[in-house]
Amino acid sequence: MMTLTVQDRPAAGPTPETSLARLVDSMGNDRFGPALAAYLHALCGADHFAAFHLGRDELREVAACCVEPERTARDRVDSYVKQGLWRHDPAMTEAQRCVESATATLIHVDFRDHGYDDLRPRVYPHVRDRILLCGRSGNGAIGLSVLRGDPHSPFAQEAIEKLSQTAELLVAMLAKHADVCQSRPNVAQALTALADIEHCIVATSPLPRREAEVCARILYGLSSVGIALDLSVSEETVKTYRKRAYQRLAIGSERELLTWYLARWNHWSAERFQGGMASSTLH
Repeated sequence: MMTLTVQDRPAAGPTPETSLARLVDSMGNDRFGPALAAYLHALCGADHFAAFHLGRDELREVAACCVEPERTARDRVDSYVKQGLWRHDPAMTEAQRCVESATATLIHVDFRDHGYDDLRPRVYPHVRDRILLCGRSGNGAIGLSVLRGDPHSPFAQEAIEKLSQTAELLVAMLAKHADVCQSRPNVAQALTALADIEHCIVATSPLPRREAEVCARILYGLSSVGIALDLSVSEETVKTYRKRAYQRLAIGSERELLTWYLARWNHWSAERFQGGMASSTLH
């Protein structure tokens, strides 16, 4: 019987193959962003990227990272999503149209387009070239913005072809990473907006409106006095609503309320986003 062994290779920079292996291993955890940045850099010379779930009225970040951490434009990604700048991005508008196609599509952005006169200084001030890859997975649409920064040259044709050849794989991996992460409650996001907390409780529980409002404000961090002032009721009334709500939910503490809520919020937020994407196919 002959045994084959893998021979040691001389030390060298990361190749697309080794970077891909690390990327697969990182799916579903915090190493995914840096691993994808390294893979895209090895594949086509990209300096940074931002990936999103695409909905008609909502954009949800999947991952974003720079090859060099000190050049990370975290604030620009946040403003692009939270301030709705993506709504004014011609490439993103085109991507939402293209994702209905059976195959992934590459959109090579021309920053000379008049649609970028205002957007580029705010989001892409040091970007030399940008390619937006878009495609559809089983659970929705994915957009991947791949960028090359100054003072580098634009993406070479060979690099664009390599990106095109791996487009379907990248869409599938981003979708799977998003699914895995979505299965774990994001406490910070789940507790950010009082209105969302309240909507989730109303939509997923048998609680009467007032009891749901009290529970939402408990989760939001308000005291009994603060809840009473916010709802224009007495503190004793707040305690009565809380007691009734806990009885209906078969829980006995704020900790149990948080556990109950997070289990429902994860599913509710996913359904809400999917509903937005579904509605986009009807228009």
